[in-house]
Amino acid sequence: MRRVARWIGIALLVLLVGVPVVFAVAFLGIQEASERQWLGKAPQHAAIGVRSHQPHTVSLLDVGFDSLATRLHMIESAKQSIELEFFIYEIDEASRVITQALARKAAEGVKVRILVDFARPVFKLAPHYARTLEAAGVQVRYYNTSGIARFFAAQHRTHRKLLVVDRRTAIIGGRNIGDDYFDLSNHYNFLDSDLKIEGEVAASIVDSFELYWNSDWVTKSQDVSDGDAAGPDLLTPPSAEEQALSAELARHLPSPGSSTCNDIEFVTDYPGSGVEKRKVFTAISGLVKEAKSHITVESPYLVLREDGIGLLSSVVQRGVKLRFLTNTLQSTDAFYAVASLTDTLPRLQLPNLEVWGYDGRPLKQNDRAPASSRWGVHAKRAVFDDRTVVIGTYNMDPRSANLNSELIVICRNNPTLAATMSKSLQARLAQSRPIVGTPTAGGYEALIQDADRDTIFQMRMVRPFASFLDFLL
Repeated sequence: MRRVARWIGIALLVLLVGVPVVFAVAFLGIQEASERQWLGKAPQHAAIGVRSHQPHTVSLLDVGFDSLATRLHMIESAKQSIELEFFIYEIDEASRVITQALARKAAEGVKVRILVDFARPVFKLAPHYARTLEAAGVQVRYYNTSGIARFFAAQHRTHRKLLVVDRRTAIIGGRNIGDDYFDLSNHYNFLDSDLKIEGEVAASIVDSFELYWNSDWVTKSQDVSDGDAAGPDLLTPPSAEEQALSAELARHLPSPGSSTCNDIEFVTDYPGSGVEKRKVFTAISGLVKEAKSHITVESPYLVLREDGIGLLSSVVQRGVKLRFLTNTLQSTDAFYAVASLTDTLPRLQLPNLEVWGYDGRPLKQNDRAPASSRWGVHAKRAVFDDRTVVIGTYNMDPRSANLNSELIVICRNNPTLAATMSKSLQARLAQSRPIVGTPTAGGYEALIQDADRDTIFQMRMVRPFASFLDFLL
């Protein structure tokens, strides 16, 4: 009995003390690695920062269904090559429609490549799907297949999202591939935003894709095993519902207002972990410091650490008005991000700073009826001084700044595009409520208003850990 009691005691000691200590050390190690100042030489590549003064036609794709239709029309027009890179590639109606279009183009001889992040919590395009695509002529590779044994390496993800056709036309922005990004989910949908770009910078975006495609962080799909897993075939004949959707999308010809950008810049992070490889944060910080009058930012998550709050303070103290649009607990898909924001609210009581939270209602965007009753903002974009626009994959959180690979496009001195984006932002702000910075701001109560009890409970449970783990959010 004593021996049994002793082993039980040792097991409990390991469970209650050893495991938490190991995780604490691991988390602190990641935190230190994400914050350290790089003193060596950062890697360089011609495609990670490209600025062009040649005219580019740019169009804002604010409506999810429009964005899906535009993507499909682009794919159908391809003559030589199609590149896609996404953080999430769902297995649902939208992904089947896109994947089947890609397979048709591959059968015509078009070179089609898909790069998908292998983050296990959201990974769906498993190897058995990839084998079907490879057989149809579509190449598939995975970014960072590190498992739990490589805990530090597994925290680095590619969060980039792009579609490029024939090195001439590109779409970049916040949308992954899935029903909820294209207004098709009957449960929850995202209000997102993409930018369609026609011009020479699209070739640079492909060059950055090549950099990732050939990096040491990428694994060929045939080299990853998923056992005997099986699922619905992405390339089986479409159902009646999918045929109807495809027909509607083929008829749907979006006509978003376009403008000419004569000063466009594409910036992306270098593949791999390490703060020295993060380029997007530096580019955004530079734009923030250059702002003269006002900045409006939309980000689904607003997770700010001391350095981030310090940057905001320096901006608003110069008299620059700063407004954020983010999610409330009712509209978010990540309650833990709201938990972190609640602890930051007292430090956001700054002059010239407003934070607004989307209230979760459907937004009237076109003649199609909203597919769901609950919506959240998911765009990653900003307007500076009514002249400069930034759009891409960068969230306002430490993970985007320090851990993920991101990309953005900057269009300078284009008041037409800035006005178009500002009008879109105003429509979303009209269905939002002030959290801080206005006479009617509701603070914490406004953040949790209308959320169900279970979500509020979950948020409160993780709130004590939000500050400690904010570098992972």
